[in-house]
Order: sequence, then C-alpha cells, then structure tokens
Amino acid sequence: MNMDNGILVTESFSYAKETLAGKWTRWLTFIICGLPMALLPFVFDPEKIAVATKFSWDLIPIREIAALMIAAFLLSFITSGYLARIYRGAATPPEFDNWGPLYIDGIKIAVTGILWFIPVILAFALMVVFAILGLSHDSPLPGPLGIGLVIIFVILAIALAIIALLYSMMGIIRCARTGSIREGIRFTAITETLKSIGWVNYIIALVILFVIGIVFFFALSAISLIPYVGDIIQLVFIPFYTVFSARYMTRVYEHSESQAAAPVVTG
Repeated sequence: MNMDNGILVTESFSYAKETLAGKWTRWLTFIICGLPMALLPFVFDPEKIAVATKFSWDLIPIREIAALMIAAFLLSFITSGYLARIYRGAATPPEFDNWGPLYIDGIKIAVTGILWFIPVILAFALMVVFAILGLSHDSPLPGPLGIGLVIIFVILAIALAIIALLYSMMGIIRCARTGSIREGIRFTAITETLKSIGWVNYIIALVILFVIGIVFFFALSAISLIPYVGDIIQLVFIPFYTVFSARYMTRVYEHSESQAAAPVVTG
C-alpha cells in the first residue's frame, strides 16, 4: 500500500505548528537547549587564526568552547527526550514535564542512534589505518595488498553507512516506543518493519524529508548572513523543523502493519 506523502507532510506541518505556535514555554525550552551551540560563533572566530601571522593557543578560547560543548551535550538529551514522546505517536503535542523520565528517554534514543553508526566508524578507522600503512615505506603490507584492503574497507564503510541511515531512524522510534535500546538495534525486527512500510515507500519518504530539509536550511543559511540577527532567527526556527521531521518519521513508522507488535510505552 502506497503512502500519501502529501498528507504526511501536511499533517506533520500542522503538528509542528500546534506544538510551537503560541506555546512559548515549549519553544523557549527548545531555544535554551540549542543556545550553547548557537553561542559558539560568538566565542570562537576562526578568522582570527586565519589572519594571525603566528599561531598561538591563546587565540582559541578552550575553556569557553569546552563549557559550551558540555552544556550542549547535556541539554541535547532534553530535546531528544521530548522527541521520544513524539515518536511514541502522541496525537497531541507532548509537554516538557516529568524531567527525569524525559532525560532518560533522551539518553536511550541517543545511544541507539550512536550504536547504529559504530560499525561505520570502525570500518572508516580501519580504512585510515590501512591507508597509512600502505603509504608507509617500511610498512609490513605489500603495496597492492594495502591498496586492496583500503578499497575493501571503503566499500564496507559505504555499505554500513547506507544501512545505518536506513535503519537508525526506525530503530530510534522503536526504542522510544518500547523503552529498550536492545529493541532499537534489533536488525531483523526493524527489517520486518521496513518491509511492511515498503522499501520504495520508505526511500521516497526519506528523499522527501531530505529535500524539505535542504530547502529549509538553505533558507536559514541565507538569513544567517544577516549579522547577529540571522543567528537568532536560526535558533528560533530550527525547533519547527525538528518537530516536523520527528512527527513525519513517526507517521512513516506507523504505516507499517507490524508496528503494533512492538509494545508502546506511555508517559
């Protein structure tokens, strides 16, 4: 059964609007969670290093950057925890409340997403190792063997990246609905979900979301050229796309006839 992507886009847009329009506490919470990363350009200007005649570590505000990165890392679980509630299929937009369970949910789906990409990272790391060994004059690997291994791991990394991109989002939603990281990385179960959705339907849905994302962030990038004001506008509007994409992928997941097989966690 084909999905009506037009309805999915329209419904997800309305959902994002209902979530944020007039709901200033929710919107402000998203903005606060995104604030540390938005402040980075104000703290660190790479142009200072580019125009400097001599490099100095004093040009890099390491403590300020570290503080912002740590804050961004910790606050990201609040955002992802809220998205977990959307992934569970809430008909009406959820609230930012019950902070403990929300934060734990955020950690769970973040870990699930990372786990899907660990094989990609390992394959890429091995590719780099064999590339370095292949270029080394005193390498124990013969030239052709080193090159062959690099090619193999390049192909492997690409294949694993494609699998991770296709499976991770469904795994994250499954984790949110079951409350289990293990369920979020169950390859066979997620494969069945994707088969029920339909591979063509799923890929078309991803392409549509990708195109919408490109248009959205291209527009924001153009606006960001406005000094200072542009960065503020970006910070304000990114939550809308975040909620839109979460709801959109949730609706795609629900297209699967087998989604009822996964127990739903409420709250």
